Amino acid sequence: MTKLRILVPNDGSAFCRQIYPHLLKFFPPEHTQLILLRVGEAPEGLTPQPPRPSGFDVTITAYASERDANLARHPIYASQEWESAAAEIRNELASDLHLLSQAGYEVELEVRFGDRGEEIIKFVENQEIDAIAMTTHWRTGIQKLIFGSVAQYVAARVTVPILMVRPEGE
Repeated sequence: MTKLRILVPNDGSAFCRQIYPHLLKFFPPEHTQLILLRVGEAPEGLTPQPPRPSGFDVTITAYASERDANLARHPIYASQEWESAAAEIRNELASDLHLLSQAGYEVELEVRFGDRGEEIIKFVENQEIDAIAMTTHWRTGIQKLIFGSVAQYVAARVTVPILMVRPEGE
């Protein structure tokens, strides 16, 4: 029997983790696989500005600043930053993976970088996902204009069912 694949977006906050009791209540572990998805901000790396020529007949490389000269000797590439950020996220969510595994779920962790709403939508479009489970502030009015709502953005753009929970105390 194939397990139901539930995507659980997780930004690492206590607010996000409030979906877990609802997962336990509505989705039996023996029939459910959970995919925790964390979307982080895209790291950029640290590389220097390109050197400028010193003159027509001079072969010395000139950098705009001492910082650029140091970065030229020891660059930190975006790929290194991405790997480091992904490892940090995996470490942050290790206790969540352990908690859900102990409850009997098959759990996997996926890390993406970029806009949270867009990355969730892309993930659902490119993977076999049966449903999404997430918490929401469900902001309205001026708060929605200022802060936006990832949950509302995703709900308007996916075709899979979504379990959205607005935790008490909000």
